[in-house]
Amino acid sequence: MITKRTMLLGLGGLICVPGAKPARGALPPIPMQRHEQAMRLAIEQGRKNAYYPYGAVIVKAATGEPVAAGVNDARANPTLHGEIVCMNDYVKKHGNRDWEEMILYTTCEPCPMCMAALLWARIGGVVFASSAFSPALRSSVGDPIKLSAKEVIDAAPFHKPMLLGGVLEAETDQMFLNRKQY
Repeated sequence: MITKRTMLLGLGGLICVPGAKPARGALPPIPMQRHEQAMRLAIEQGRKNAYYPYGAVIVKAATGEPVAAGVNDARANPTLHGEIVCMNDYVKKHGNRDWEEMILYTTCEPCPMCMAALLWARIGGVVFASSAFSPALRSSVGDPIKLSAKEVIDAAPFHKPMLLGGVLEAETDQMFLNRKQY
């Protein structure tokens, strides 16, 4: 059975949250080519961890300029998912400001911890490649916490960033399927 969510993600569609207020200073329209270019940078980060290729980059929404990067380091600390490492890199380089003007690109749909951190920061947008619920990820890394990034956004009354899934999903699905195993 194909769910509405699966269909939207499979098409790489923008997930719209009903009644959502746009992020302060709403993001400019961004062509898919630029989303793919930024996602390739996140994939490059992910390839730095052959076992858990969760990579992320933050770019300026207006220009596409990369400003931070990170890759999963959960073996050192269980909270160091790629998105968190990337957020820490951003704060180290730029301070804890201007989040609304940034987009985080990640090789996999953010888990509830990472999505909540992005909401608290008030990130302008989140773009992911593979769905955490895709058969490729579930067979490779196991079942995730059963809360999608969209559901975390829906639960937050204070901020509604842009959310886009499925960008270069086939490429990242293969990366996760072919990852090294311990």
